[in-house]
Amino acid sequence: MQNTITSITDFETIKEKEIAFVLYITDNTCNVGENVGPKLEKLLAENFPKLKLYQTYMSDSLELTGQLSVFAIPTVLVYFEGKQYIQKSRTFSLNELEQEIERYYLMVF
Repeated sequence: MQNTITSITDFETIKEKEIAFVLYITDNTCNVGENVGPKLEKLLAENFPKLKLYQTYMSDSLELTGQLSVFAIPTVLVYFEGKQYIQKSRTFSLNELEQEIERYYLMVF
């Protein structure tokens, strides 16, 4: 994952610029997060190619994660047309996430 967000300003710019995107929040200390990241990236690339994936590390962007009310990792936030529609934290199923994303994805694209 190369698209990293570290500030509220970066996040707001992306929110205005992108039609739809996913923000993945993890940290270097999260073993689960390190395993989920590549799986999430593969899921989006194969099934939702128009969704851009961004990542942030909680320890590097405390102000941003606090503003987004994210206090557990890993967390996935899904945005369509500037609004957050999906939030999954800590323990979640990628299959369930895929189904939820698909519902909105088909409406927007």
